[in-house]
This record gives sequence, structure tokens and C-alpha cells, in this order.
Amino acid sequence: MTSDKTADQLRQELKDVDEELAELRRLAGDVTARRGRDSDTSIELQEPEEIATELTGLAETEAVIDTLEQRRERIEAQIKELG
Repeated sequence: MTSDKTADQLRQELKDVDEELAELRRLAGDVTARRGRDSDTSIELQEPEEIATELTGLAETEAVIDTLEQRRERIEAQIKELG
């Protein structure tokens, strides 16, 4: 599979992964920033289910980021192998 890919194709794939990582990191940062801005009174206005949903979404996003980082490392290794 990877032996059929050219260095240019792998570089494009790496660029795509980097763009996806940047977007997911931005989204995770937005959620984290919103959580940090919440005051004691604004937290009380949120339902516990909404808070749980946000935190679950953040955890899932972080898991996807981890997976993409591993994929990025594999692509870099493949590019290095091609010379």
C-alpha cells in the first residue's frame, strides 16, 4: 500500500493531516477556553448533561488528535524511507 505512494503523495497526505490536526486543536482549545471562562454562576445555568456532553466531546477530540499524531509520525517515517 504505502510502497505505491510517491513522496509527493505522502507530503500531501502529511499536509492534510497537519490541517486536520490544526482544526481539531483549535476546536479543543475553544472548548477548553469556554470551560475556563465559566464563572460559578454561569456553570449553574448549564445542565449537568450539557457539561458531560461537552467534556465527552473534548475527550473524543483529544483521542482523534492522538490518532492523527501517530498517523503523522508514520507518514513522516515513510517519507524518510523514500529518501
